[in-house]
Amino acid sequence: MRPGAHRVSTARHIIQFVNFLIKFGMLPLIALAVPVHSQSAFGVRSYGADQPPPYRALGSEEAAQVARGYALFKASWVASQGGGESHHVGLGPLYNASACNECHNEAGHGEGPRAAGIAPQALVIQLGAGAGHSAHGDPTYGAVLNTRAVEGVAAEGSVQIEYRRISGYYYPYGDQWSMRVPRYRIVGLTRGPLEQTTVISPRLAPALYGLGLLEAVSDADLLPDAQHAQRAGSISYHEFQGRSQLGRMGWQNATVSIRDQATRAFADEMGVTSSDRRHDDCTPREMDCQSSNTDPEVGDDLVADLLAFLETLAVPMAPSKAQDRSSGSSTFKDLGCSGCHRPHLTAHLASDGVIIFPYTDLQLHDLGQEMADETVGGVRVATRWRTAPLWGLGYRLQHESNPTFMHDGRAGSVEEAILWHYGEAGRSRFRFMSLGPNARNTLLRWLQTL
Repeated sequence: MRPGAHRVSTARHIIQFVNFLIKFGMLPLIALAVPVHSQSAFGVRSYGADQPPPYRALGSEEAAQVARGYALFKASWVASQGGGESHHVGLGPLYNASACNECHNEAGHGEGPRAAGIAPQALVIQLGAGAGHSAHGDPTYGAVLNTRAVEGVAAEGSVQIEYRRISGYYYPYGDQWSMRVPRYRIVGLTRGPLEQTTVISPRLAPALYGLGLLEAVSDADLLPDAQHAQRAGSISYHEFQGRSQLGRMGWQNATVSIRDQATRAFADEMGVTSSDRRHDDCTPREMDCQSSNTDPEVGDDLVADLLAFLETLAVPMAPSKAQDRSSGSSTFKDLGCSGCHRPHLTAHLASDGVIIFPYTDLQLHDLGQEMADETVGGVRVATRWRTAPLWGLGYRLQHESNPTFMHDGRAGSVEEAILWHYGEAGRSRFRFMSLGPNARNTLLRWLQTL
């Protein structure tokens, strides 16, 4: 029997049993019996000081490829004119980071803003095309505001963040809550103003844990059907490699796969082209960064190595806080959080189905005007967000010195992140604010076990 076959077979039988219960309307009776995410869940591994672990056993050749991918993930790229002995040549001319690891430290979450001031490196400002523009991004500055540049080329500008505090009281017990509301100003633009209709979209580098498992969830499991008609989530499709595919990666499901996400980040945020994306983010209006070279700067072999590393990343084990596991899980469900943060999905690995516990539905939801992006002119734009996976949350809270949450790091705590759930999640937010302090703290402690 191959490694892991017994676990996969058991998971398949569980899936068949759950489907039987769904068919005959019996699932709600045993909803609380479905196991929550735990240290024994599939794909969860202990992270240490060495290379982030894979979620499954690797053969010697695959392990060697994953090690090469990890080395590439951490390696710094250099500009063509200053390559020296490095073979990672092709950075820029415009870029935000010179290595993947600069924003996704050890495959983790990017460091969010601690206070007002210049935006941290891991917070990238995406530029969306406004109404009436068919081009991708701003006509002058492209899809991403690049805050750094190689010698001889001017960086595009920088981002200043300002915050104001709003506060109030939980009811009915009167404990105080507080939230910081960000405002973004793009300053020092070197090529003229942005279009007034360009959409400013701050996006913090998310953790990369378990990406391969999320990619292995089938499209059929994410499509609306009669069984899940009550869900408010939506899906999106995007063109990649010549065909329309279901979006599932990033804060807004803007990319369809790990490969799509990685090669886009190479091109837009590092200025490194590939066979998938032969052009960086320089626009025709940016004459100082134009190049006639269309040869890929990162070869297919290096892309394959990087993907091998990303696709096999495990989910980090949370610290043990089992004393709050049962009651916190029940509260999570009672508040309605599990409607979008679905505790379990099925990852289809080879021909087998394996139950995973990411706490997401991988669908898009409207979290209200309070969470909407804005244009340069200050007009709010309807914005839908992919349900953020919660697995790895306990590890983040234990190991990050400045954990921040939501798409731009505006929330400085899990509690504050919950308070930013308006729109479709507004009813759950109301119920959370109605909890007594003991129930609220029990829920927050339980979230640390994910």
